[in-house]
Amino acid sequence: MTEWPVAELDPVRRMRVLASALPGGGFAQARIEAPFERVWGYLADLDRSIPELVGFLRRFELRGDGTAVATGLVGNRGRFDVELRDGWCVMQDRFVVGGFAAVADGDATLLAACGAVRTRGLRRVVPLVFGDRIVLRTLGRIRRAVERSDQEL
Repeated sequence: MTEWPVAELDPVRRMRVLASALPGGGFAQARIEAPFERVWGYLADLDRSIPELVGFLRRFELRGDGTAVATGLVGNRGRFDVELRDGWCVMQDRFVVGGFAAVADGDATLLAACGAVRTRGLRRVVPLVFGDRIVLRTLGRIRRAVERSDQEL
């Protein structure tokens, strides 16, 4: 019997693969000059980090069953399926999918993010919402949040 080769991908490479499979989505990657534990500690606290990073969300409440409820600025609500583990987070509802991935890079952290609209008709406006530039801007917000937490220590 022939053994098929297996390719192991770290979370950042897996996020790049996920992003390439999402039609019309955005992807960005950045090196953040902070240890993995601090960067991922901020991101994994979804109840705090997601409303800070996504300007049109007022609350994001992670539940113990792998779901979360997002509340928009005008009170609209959506239920998300969430896969969260060390260095990997993917969140999706029926309209959008997005996520973060991180790996240690020496004393720094390599961080990636992606996002896409799942609704076929809305994909034409996706570059306005989830283009690479917007995802890169989100990584900048993460960098600033981690720097703020470093100053508070």
